[in-house]
Amino acid sequence: MNHSHNCRATTSGISLALLAMAVSSSAQISNGSFESGVAYPNGPNIFVSGTPSPWYATSFTPDCYDNTGVDGWGLAGIPAYDNMFKGMVAADGHRFLGFGAGSTFSEAFKQVMGPLTAGNTYVISASLAVDDLGKALAYGGPYKGRGQVDVLINGVSVGQFAPNTASLTWETRSVSFVAPTASSYSVEFVALSDPLTHAPSYMGLDGIKMVPEPVSMISLGVGLTALAMKRRRVRG
Repeated sequence: MNHSHNCRATTSGISLALLAMAVSSSAQISNGSFESGVAYPNGPNIFVSGTPSPWYATSFTPDCYDNTGVDGWGLAGIPAYDNMFKGMVAADGHRFLGFGAGSTFSEAFKQVMGPLTAGNTYVISASLAVDDLGKALAYGGPYKGRGQVDVLINGVSVGQFAPNTASLTWETRSVSFVAPTASSYSVEFVALSDPLTHAPSYMGLDGIKMVPEPVSMISLGVGLTALAMKRRRVRG
């Protein structure tokens, strides 16, 4: 048996296992697809925020859509909004949140999340959709824009999810940021109107995730391998 080859394989296996543990423990956003928790204790209501815990509204009342119709607006959409997002299926699971922005308002929601490593780069990604068919005239509409979403970490913008290229279609968006030094961390999503036309916009967000930037994880893997080999030489 080639003992040196076996040593390298074992070391590599340990490093990969540690790397996998680091990745799995790095997801600092909870309930990113809004699947758990109660959205509307007393049934759907456009005047009540539909943000299941640990999410909470920070501006106006974001709406929860639930394709099962159990706890949120179903596939028929919201009647008061002229059936906004009618027929829209969640990108991940059976729920998603809808929120809008116009000339006098901007809806937003937030959560206080797990700790981050200051100085490390993280990537926040999500699925974004837009209903720009000119609905909800009496409630901030007509929504004809394809807005964008501002992403805030500890109240500071770290970038925007760019506007969708098609109506009623989920598209993947992401931003990256370097974690600041702080005792606690929060992430917030703020609806913005169309950056080109400034028209009111109503968007859906789903499948929110946050992970360390891939390059950072590769560096971590290399570091773990080097550490394991160093320990092997010391014991050798």
